[in-house]
Amino acid sequence: MKAISRILILILVTILITGCAEVGQTEIKDDEAIPLIETLSTFEIPVPTASGVNVEQNDRAMIDYSNAQNGYIIVKFYEISDTVLRVAVTSPHDERYIYALKANGNEEVIPLTEGDGEYKIGIYEHYEGDTYNAVVTAIINVEFQDEFLPFVHPNQFVNFTKDSELVQLATELTKDAHTVEHKIAAIYNYVVENFTYDYDLAATVQSGYLPDLDNVLHRKEGICFDYSALLTAMLRSQGIPARLEIGYFGEQYHAWISKFCEHNGWIEKRFNHDGNEWQMMDPTMDSNEHVAYSSRKNARNHDDYRLMFNY
Repeated sequence: MKAISRILILILVTILITGCAEVGQTEIKDDEAIPLIETLSTFEIPVPTASGVNVEQNDRAMIDYSNAQNGYIIVKFYEISDTVLRVAVTSPHDERYIYALKANGNEEVIPLTEGDGEYKIGIYEHYEGDTYNAVVTAIINVEFQDEFLPFVHPNQFVNFTKDSELVQLATELTKDAHTVEHKIAAIYNYVVENFTYDYDLAATVQSGYLPDLDNVLHRKEGICFDYSALLTAMLRSQGIPARLEIGYFGEQYHAWISKFCEHNGWIEKRFNHDGNEWQMMDPTMDSNEHVAYSSRKNARNHDDYRLMFNY
């Protein structure tokens, strides 16, 4: 494990106190407990930047990987047009992530989520049929400063800033929480108790859809991608590493999230331990208005979840 920033170490140790009772049965005396409020009060939402130190570019597009060690790159297509663009990221383990990129001159933050190693990155322009031509490419070797950085930063799929309304709400919801687990529960419960499933959007959503998270917050409805991206953003805004995960629940394309527990590592597809069993951290499933997949009262088999991508 790479060196972890002092702030995140304290946060994750605090998660260990309350959220990881299943394995290890670590005993922590009262005088060893970390004061969570003091710890999280030092967290500042990171701002992704294209500093121009390490760049592959031409007169049409650029890939700025100056801060790849922090878990992201920034891409941009300079021209303003209707051309269809894609960003392809091939990880050190050969997973291939595809992102949409608009030809509007704006920067997009693309996460690097598969650990240290060689990443192959390219911006591609649609040619015909299923064919795309390379506009600019880069091959970079990445060694993260901190393995959790991709999962506290904003990115294209989990897009927020310090001025986002979701950040203000998350701060308000967690102001009286005394542990990380309490903070997670406060945010999680708010989402599942106040949001409804948008069947119309589910029936019409197009490839390349990206949630506008403050708009999702206002509407209080969405599809699984909306639920999970909003919850991930709210947790990250409070300094809690969270991972948006996309894959399949049975045969249904689906999104959910994972949180980190230092003793157990990533607690994948589980929310907390109620003394008997782990509960899924799947906000779409647990929404009290949503029955498209299964009732929140029915146990879900972890094996039904097949992870494909992390964001």
